[in-house]
Amino acid sequence: MTRRAVENIIGRAALDETFRYALFADPDATLAGFALTRAEIHAVKAIDAESLEYFARSPGMSIALTLLDEYHSNGEIKAG
Repeated sequence: MTRRAVENIIGRAALDETFRYALFADPDATLAGFALTRAEIHAVKAIDAESLEYFARSPGMSIALTLLDEYHSNGEIKAG
């Protein structure tokens, strides 16, 4: 697995509330589906749940989610 995979897990946790809660409630089970090294698993487990939750609920993430919803609904992001 690569750094990119860990970044994808963190991104998914920031965007997907269900995945985020599962990751912190039972990280071993949640990460079992990923081919991670021990060091990568340790790095993901070291993420502070409160900090990630704060980031996930920040205004910037709300804007990003809105843009992603628009993109996925019609295949393109509308400018302003």
